[in-house]
Amino acid sequence: MVLKLFRMLMPRDDTFVAAFTTQAARTVDAAQVFRALLAEPTNAAHYANLRRIEREADEINRATIRSIHRSFITPFDRADILNLTDALDDVIDRMKDAGRRLTLYKVSVTPQMLTMADCIIRACGSLRDGMPLLADISGNARALGSMCEAVDAIESEADRALQAGMDALFDGGDTSSPGHKLMVQMVYDGIEAVADRCEDVADLIQAVMVQQV
Repeated sequence: MVLKLFRMLMPRDDTFVAAFTTQAARTVDAAQVFRALLAEPTNAAHYANLRRIEREADEINRATIRSIHRSFITPFDRADILNLTDALDDVIDRMKDAGRRLTLYKVSVTPQMLTMADCIIRACGSLRDGMPLLADISGNARALGSMCEAVDAIESEADRALQAGMDALFDGGDTSSPGHKLMVQMVYDGIEAVADRCEDVADLIQAVMVQQV
């Protein structure tokens, strides 16, 4: 309680909120490129762009971590700031990994994979739009809660697309070899990991809200 009151009395440092907002905007950029990669998996430029965005996001992550150590007072707990910036960074890292699997295994992209990629774009967009609200967590609690619920619902939608894809892959009508099916499943797993990490970001924000509101 004393620490919370102390933070309220200190001048607000908007550096971290700005960094989160920039990071989240980069996840949207990456999600759009990732969707383009799924639409054109043989176009090497898409994966190159994804890697470029991932490097840029890494630098934002490193800068945020440096700021944690330099700031006397932070808008909320340092551990929560670190977890949030790492989770946002991981969203793009998982996209790069899924893109690497797709280009390496050269499997055919399914409609369900495209649906999952569309879900990821929407989830990243929701996170991007919600990050500025962290500047006033108490005042924006309802809007932040709605954003987190939206991301959770989108992740569930991606899970349903994944299940539909798995059903189609293993229903007996697909005569591909077990090895090929395994590679397809690994691509699905990579895409699912992106959606899951978006949900993790929302869960972290909810945890911060519990402490602050």
